[in-house]
Amino acid sequence: MRKEFGENLVIEIYGESHSDAIGVIASGFPAGATFDESKLAEFMARRAPGKKGKSAIGDTASTPRKEPDQVVFQRGVQKKDEFHTILTGDTLEACIYNTNRRSSDYDELRKVLRPGHADLGAYLKDGQAGLRPGGGRFSGRMTAPLCIAGGICLQLLEKRDITIHAEYVEIGGETDADRIEAALQDAAVHQDSVGGIVKCTVHGFPAGIGGALFEGLEGRIAAAIYGIPAVKGIEFGSGFRGSRMRGSVNNDSIRLREGKLVTETNNAGGINGGISNGMDIQFRVAFKPTPTIGREQRTVNIETMEETTLSAGGRHDVCVVPRAVPVVEAATALVLEDILLGESHE
Repeated sequence: MRKEFGENLVIEIYGESHSDAIGVIASGFPAGATFDESKLAEFMARRAPGKKGKSAIGDTASTPRKEPDQVVFQRGVQKKDEFHTILTGDTLEACIYNTNRRSSDYDELRKVLRPGHADLGAYLKDGQAGLRPGGGRFSGRMTAPLCIAGGICLQLLEKRDITIHAEYVEIGGETDADRIEAALQDAAVHQDSVGGIVKCTVHGFPAGIGGALFEGLEGRIAAAIYGIPAVKGIEFGSGFRGSRMRGSVNNDSIRLREGKLVTETNNAGGINGGISNGMDIQFRVAFKPTPTIGREQRTVNIETMEETTLSAGGRHDVCVVPRAVPVVEAATALVLEDILLGESHE
């Protein structure tokens, strides 16, 4: 099993959904760079369940499991002052203690596979030992340590005037806020779930970064995005819609503006030939409906090897999409910081 990700900024995520702690080990952060721990805490809070905002969508969509996601740094940093923490250049390690576990909720799920869940793959690979409480390493809980490293990268990129902004643009097939809330409420009442789409925009990323074939920006970003549980698709620029256009429509006309090459439209999503073109990098990510639901589903008891039905208990998101928004930002930031560190070493 591959545990590490990245080339210049290498991260490893450890722990499981219901282990004592989950965390991240990262090597390659630039020595002397600083970040603000309070801003990191604000970013981590966006991923936590039950966040109230202008609407009740966060509460309706998310699990009742309450975790503060308080980051504890073990090594690799020094406190400079109230607003600045210094990266020493040594290997960074940070963890989050799991304080609200209810592993007994998953006793039945050690022998009955959840349809649509990673349970099937885990069982086929590792047998019953692969069926861990809360989904083990397959759980969305494991995105919290990813957000630690990604949250730091977001702050480092901002110092270069590179910003990453993600937002959900569709949930349950709806795009209007009131209709989204209604779709979430309906799914919750029927003990069901919904998926959705997150749009991400990178502004200020320099042109000329990336390469052909396996060095392409799309592929490297996609690899990180697919590390997020529940992701089932990603498209850049016009994406699948572009496949239905003619070239004369999908092609972005190239113009000169104050001596700078720009495109009139951005169907390429800011990337040509795997290389950034200076326009905003834009992509959309599709998330499937949460597979663990209370509604009865047909499955198999792998202890008796008999077909049965399952109405899953426990605490689960009606929709993971609102909480996935900062995770998409974090994964994107990790890739872009990794790439830029490689450019600076050349």
